[in-house]
Amino acid sequence: MSKNVRFGPMQSLTQATGTGSILSRIKNSMNWTTIGIIVLVIVLAVIAYYVYKNNVEPMTNPVYKANREHIPTGQDQSKDAEIMLFSTDWCPHCKTAKPEWEQVKAEYEGKQINGYTILFTEVNCTNETPDVEQMINRYKIEGYPTIKLVKDNQVIDYDAKPTKATLIQFLNTVV
Repeated sequence: MSKNVRFGPMQSLTQATGTGSILSRIKNSMNWTTIGIIVLVIVLAVIAYYVYKNNVEPMTNPVYKANREHIPTGQDQSKDAEIMLFSTDWCPHCKTAKPEWEQVKAEYEGKQINGYTILFTEVNCTNETPDVEQMINRYKIEGYPTIKLVKDNQVIDYDAKPTKATLIQFLNTVV
């Protein structure tokens, strides 16, 4: 004895739960212009956040980075005077100045004159790398050999034939 059970017309799942009507109402009420505006607002918000994080926030909260220019000096610290030789390998005048430079460097490197520690820097300008080119532009190097002394953020030009005697006289006079 089996009893036949009859089912009525089958309802879809969305009709049975009622969600289909909500989705269809949203779909019908939003056109492509509205969707485009919402997407555009989201994209602009992301771009504004990126610009703020990378450009505005670092300026309002700067991170201090110490460099050679901002080393704190105390009473017990000596100041530096840096003498620089700009030269090339192909210049005959540079080749004659180099031994004189080396003699003065051997005698005065790291020594103190009038409270300044003397530092010697040689810049080979034969191959103009970006760092060398930056120094050439900063110190306005126009010929070789060129000798400059930097003391208290002041650049002093050496204007004589580079001999041991004239270099020592320059150091003792200027420093």
